[in-house]
Amino acid sequence: MRIELAISLRYLRAPRAGATLSYLTAIALVGVALGVAALVVAMAVMNGYQANLIRAMAGSLPHLSLYPIKQGGFRDPQGFISDLKERYRPVSVSRFSMQEGLVQGPGGFAGTIHGVMLRGVDPAVEGTMVEFLSLVQGADAEWEALTPPQRIARARQLVEGLAGEPAPGVFPVLLSRTLAENLGVKPGDRLVPMRFPREGSGFSPRPAPQQLQVAGYFVTGIPVFDELVLLTHLDHVAKVFPDQPVEVGVGVRLADPLDAARVAGELRRGKLADVHSFYVYSWLESNRGLFQVIRFQKVMLYVAMMAIVVIAFFGMISTLTVLVSEKAKEIAVLKSLGATDRAILAVFFIQGALIGLVGTALGVGLGLLVAAGLDAFPLIEIPPGVYPGTDRIPVLVSATDMLLVVGGALTVCMAAPILPARQAMALQPAEALRYQ
Repeated sequence: MRIELAISLRYLRAPRAGATLSYLTAIALVGVALGVAALVVAMAVMNGYQANLIRAMAGSLPHLSLYPIKQGGFRDPQGFISDLKERYRPVSVSRFSMQEGLVQGPGGFAGTIHGVMLRGVDPAVEGTMVEFLSLVQGADAEWEALTPPQRIARARQLVEGLAGEPAPGVFPVLLSRTLAENLGVKPGDRLVPMRFPREGSGFSPRPAPQQLQVAGYFVTGIPVFDELVLLTHLDHVAKVFPDQPVEVGVGVRLADPLDAARVAGELRRGKLADVHSFYVYSWLESNRGLFQVIRFQKVMLYVAMMAIVVIAFFGMISTLTVLVSEKAKEIAVLKSLGATDRAILAVFFIQGALIGLVGTALGVGLGLLVAAGLDAFPLIEIPPGVYPGTDRIPVLVSATDMLLVVGGALTVCMAAPILPARQAMALQPAEALRYQ
């Protein structure tokens, strides 16, 4: 064993006479461990929230939405879809539509009227998307008793059921629990679509002869979506609002939702845009501000949590400074026996590295244990809607963030021995041994 390492280990295992020094060392080590653990948990929760938000938003909407520039739709819809599949190999490509309107809840003239966006989807395609199906839910009593695979199977039935027609002029829809509460409906109840008033016909909307029957729930946890959107079959949208033009677009789902911005840029610059004439929007571009806020919060959280490690940094400086004072005689003897300033410097840097390594390792282990507990058990009760699609704190451990946490902690710990080491290097053997 190198002499510097042996001396460092000896100093860390202070004898009984150095109990105060051992106490300070333990405090510095615990401070590093707690700071690293807090960083690991905080970053895992932020990653979990972002991943949960991506799952909810990418599940409820296509990753890319393409609209025809010319009225009347795409000139060759099937050819366009075939070209997209051949060029980008997406997970799915399907047509969809969005139509704004009004609906009235039960109760006749006393029923609540609410503005909605009626979204038409293709159940044959959407019914195969697990991310999409994870947002579809049935009635509370039956839903809670189902296992996850059974829920997916039940959700697929609800989505495929959108293609049916329970009665002439009655079309099934899915809506959120929030919107259902606002309208005062539950599965099996019916809503009345309201036509916008025409010019010269007054200001009151008129009920349409068609009706919408609630088949189940569609819950993303994103208020702006859940409070407005009704889901139904693509072909039913024009039947529900026959007096309004319906614009049909093409939705594309990619293997990686975060790749949507890049593919959107390629589509705008590629030959397909010249041939088929379309606008393209990615879900990332539509929600750019939200994800910029999340990234900024994550950075600020990292800085704030790193402050705990910085506090431990000052604790390490105090510990090593006390060590220099306590071991002044030993340092003087070592220098008298020929120890170089570089060797003395190495002794204190090894101590700082050992405290940093052990504290960081303990902190990472503790942080991962707490993160696993938050993920596995409902340790904290979360009100519905706080986190999209879940009542637990979402947790996701990222290897990149772990490297940032470990690297930041070790960098801080390695900087702590500089001042105490310089103090030890400046120690003169004759002065230190004069009164010994």
